[in-house]
Amino acid sequence: MDKIRQYEPFLFLIMLLTISLCLSSCGTGKIKHQESDTTQTDQNEVHVAKNGSDASGKGTPDAPFATASAASEAAPGSLIIMHGGDYEPLELGPECSGNEDFPTRIIAAEGEKVIIHAEDGVGIRLVNVCNISIEGLETEGGTHGIEYTSTRDSGERPLQGIGIINCTVHGVRGVHGICVYAENDLMPVTDLTIEGCEIYGCECGDSESLVLNGNIEGFVIAGNSVHDNNNIGIDMIGFEGTAKHTDDKSSRNPYESDFVRKGICRDNIVYNISTEGNPAYYEDGEYDPCADGIYVDGGQDIEICNNFIFNCDIGLEVATEHNPEDNELFRVSGIKVHDNVIADCNGWTGLCFGGYDEDRGFTEECEFHHNTLVDNDTQIGVQKSKNNRIFANLIIGGECGVEFNEYCRREDMINDISGNVCAEIGDEKSWKAEYGKVYSDRTEIIEGFHSLLNDIGSRFTPGKDMIEVYKTHNIAK
Repeated sequence: MDKIRQYEPFLFLIMLLTISLCLSSCGTGKIKHQESDTTQTDQNEVHVAKNGSDASGKGTPDAPFATASAASEAAPGSLIIMHGGDYEPLELGPECSGNEDFPTRIIAAEGEKVIIHAEDGVGIRLVNVCNISIEGLETEGGTHGIEYTSTRDSGERPLQGIGIINCTVHGVRGVHGICVYAENDLMPVTDLTIEGCEIYGCECGDSESLVLNGNIEGFVIAGNSVHDNNNIGIDMIGFEGTAKHTDDKSSRNPYESDFVRKGICRDNIVYNISTEGNPAYYEDGEYDPCADGIYVDGGQDIEICNNFIFNCDIGLEVATEHNPEDNELFRVSGIKVHDNVIADCNGWTGLCFGGYDEDRGFTEECEFHHNTLVDNDTQIGVQKSKNNRIFANLIIGGECGVEFNEYCRREDMINDISGNVCAEIGDEKSWKAEYGKVYSDRTEIIEGFHSLLNDIGSRFTPGKDMIEVYKTHNIAK
């Protein structure tokens, strides 16, 4: 009898105890200790391999399961290790949730490449799961790469601790690369992290490469590479009805939970994002160049910093597409955009804010400061907005310095634009003295993307790896 079979009864008892502990604690963030106060010290390891078997596998290294779906039936809080190979799509439900101390982790084995192929539908789908992370996996094809959804079926159970880490998504043909749709108006998704992922080569139609939508409170989008997709790179959305209250008798505003909020989007590189060639944006014989690198569309209280954005239709936009006459919440506030480098965005503008016509909601009480804008066609686009501060930005080149949207009333575009610095703007009349100081030559104030002025421009400068990517795409200056 080998050692594994010798201890199978003992291991089975441990698994039963682990299941009991995790199911009783999911959503509370705490493990309920027994009277002896013993605690779980190690995660249960479960192995998945192409040479495994769902029928006879035990999840051990020498008797692995064949699919992650079978492995997901292991104890909550397990470490599910997928070994190299091509796999079918994966779907996980709430029974796979871990707890705060021992989240369920599904990871690629060290040094091995795991690819999940989705001809149609979703590569990896998570529904109403908490305390779980997906790490190091790759998806190819499908309508979605990785999708997390919360629904009202989860009730008021906390949905926390969701991580999508170091994953690769490419070849999507339909909708989203990575998306989180928080549809449950009763309880927000919290402690959400999307970090270190790469999303590329996706045809998104009228959707986005990476998107958060609905009732999400507390998130980090960090260190991702989003590029060569035919619509918006990173989007943080509100007021689309995703988490709208369904109780008509309630006195609550039906949209009070239906927006992404209280998060940070930082240290990402976003490039080659354009609707050129996207049939969803083809009209009257041409494509409408309107894809943002990073977009806040109805999100609230979000910090956007230390991102490098280049060669997009629009670099970075903060707005809402909904009419405040329909609901008083349809406006954007509390967004802080600082220390970003935005270059070579020539669909329209490097940085813009506000609703795109007089019927959209205001962008208000936001700050745009210490950004470096280089050679964007229009550097700053002002739309329906009020009481925003735009200061300490370094603006280099481009045809237009500041442009006001002709579809918005001028009295609806009153903001404080001052204390900035510019050089080499093509249309000198587009820059007023009140906006800030003018230099005649960029070499006086910038070297590469590094500002030479104290407390003006981005204090973040793209590192060597980012610059190499920039140069590789033949748009270095």
